[in-house]
Amino acid sequence: MAKNERLENTIDRLTNIVSRYEAESFAGFFAYFIKRRPEDIVDIELNKFQSKLKDFFYLIALNVFAENKGSEIFDFSPAAISELADLVNVIRSHYHIQEFKDYTEDAAIHEMAFRNHFDNGVLSFVEQDLEKIRTVFLPFEDKLIESFGLDVGFLIEVYKATELITKIRFDQVMAFTHSKEYKEFHEKVHLKEMTFSEGIDQLPEEISNAFLSFYDKTYTYLLFSKEDLYHTLDKDKVDKFLLLFSCKPSQLNSFRYYTDNNPLELAPVLEISENKYLHICQKQIPVAIYRRMYDFLSKDENLKDKIRRHREKELEKKVTATFRSVFNDSSLFLYENYFVIDGHEQDLLILTKGTAIIIETKASKLREPFRDMQKAVVRLKDDFKEAVQYGYDQCKRVEKFFLGHAPLEIKDNKGKLLYTVNPSKIHSVFSIVVTLERFGSLQTDLNLLLKKDSTDNYPWSVYIDDLEIFLLTLKHHRSNPQSKFLDFLRNRRLLHGHIYAIDELDICGYYLKQPKKFAEYAKRTDTLCQFSVYEQAIFDEIYHSGGLRFKEEPMPDFHRYFRSNNSYLEAKQ
Repeated sequence: MAKNERLENTIDRLTNIVSRYEAESFAGFFAYFIKRRPEDIVDIELNKFQSKLKDFFYLIALNVFAENKGSEIFDFSPAAISELADLVNVIRSHYHIQEFKDYTEDAAIHEMAFRNHFDNGVLSFVEQDLEKIRTVFLPFEDKLIESFGLDVGFLIEVYKATELITKIRFDQVMAFTHSKEYKEFHEKVHLKEMTFSEGIDQLPEEISNAFLSFYDKTYTYLLFSKEDLYHTLDKDKVDKFLLLFSCKPSQLNSFRYYTDNNPLELAPVLEISENKYLHICQKQIPVAIYRRMYDFLSKDENLKDKIRRHREKELEKKVTATFRSVFNDSSLFLYENYFVIDGHEQDLLILTKGTAIIIETKASKLREPFRDMQKAVVRLKDDFKEAVQYGYDQCKRVEKFFLGHAPLEIKDNKGKLLYTVNPSKIHSVFSIVVTLERFGSLQTDLNLLLKKDSTDNYPWSVYIDDLEIFLLTLKHHRSNPQSKFLDFLRNRRLLHGHIYAIDELDICGYYLKQPKKFAEYAKRTDTLCQFSVYEQAIFDEIYHSGGLRFKEEPMPDFHRYFRSNNSYLEAKQ
């Protein structure tokens, strides 16, 4: 059977299966596990899915937009889940290299970029997404109000409101788990001192009913109505928001392939029926807001250049603030928008204790990769050149002065001398390129695409959110964060050419856990160093323990938000 024919047959089979089910139970089942994903190490059928977020979005969209949808309720069945996972994995594998003989350099680059875009959900914290909405769109707020009737503050607050309402609902639904009787039941079943059925029969009726109700419809707490938002937010704005960021189950013949633009990614709220909504993935709401608003503004001929430049400036300010939070002792010199060559502005330079850190920021877009390999590689190389390569070339322009003997004059944009550096006093030089887009494996291993002299050191190229998470972690949980960061940079640049990682935080996480082994691996140039996605767990642990603090809050304070909360809470009890 031809490869394309196999793909089409597999999609037909998968679509026929998912279309049997009514939308609420099917979407609700997978939405629950998007919100509360099972541990990857547990041997259950759900873990056969290789990319839960992307795979679940694909399944839900196939169901929601299917032709001739059925009315069968979707219940948990290991066999059914296993079959869905097998079919999705076959579909995903269609876009990957099948035979070793086809593994050319271009093919490998294409597959890495393809997997980075389509296979992987990335770690970022919602506070970072909300901050981007505020900083990028606030100067263009009048245009958003004129076009959508929605201001920036509301777009952020409505997301926070949905999270708080969901938390309240979840706490109410799961209240039975705090009872003494349920805890005893759970322990005895876990220790196999009784069967599940025996335990349920012994529970008080109120607790068993609450437990069985949750078990029957785990996603209940993800359902909401307009009135839930009307309670604290402007009614007209709520209606406009839901019109823009929700979608209805309907026939959509144009959605079929795993690589199609999934409508749910731009409208991650599902309208089940009139005034009954289901959250598919709340964390996707700020992402959808950013993508919709940016696409809208960038298509306006009068605004596209302004928002592009503004986005670049905001990235520069963000990077500077992030470094200032860690490199803040009295021995430090930090220069923004400086010049070492007339007519060539540089972004950021840090001088501290005999070390120079040259930092360039790049806000250019990384476009969606084509399915066709030849076209895709051309586009990927162009995007990489405009961002990472150009940033490195700018760093190199400054780097070369530290390798010479002549004094280096640092000036401002008016030609005023700010500082004169004696290169002989600088013993370590590092270059960093910070991007606003995540380049995945093409960024973690710069040996793939970066053009440089063989004797030159590699820069560190990092996505802005990853940089912030790593530096905040060093600051809050490691003594002497500056020294640790420089130690990381010193060893990190040795990894290029013998590394595989899909995300920079996999590498950073490993360094935080095992810095000595990290240094050993970096020096083993004959060994391929692979970094697991599980290394990122350290950042989640630190975040949930309160160790990472961002400017934005993920949800409003309960009592501050519901100032007149009695009527609302009583209605929801």
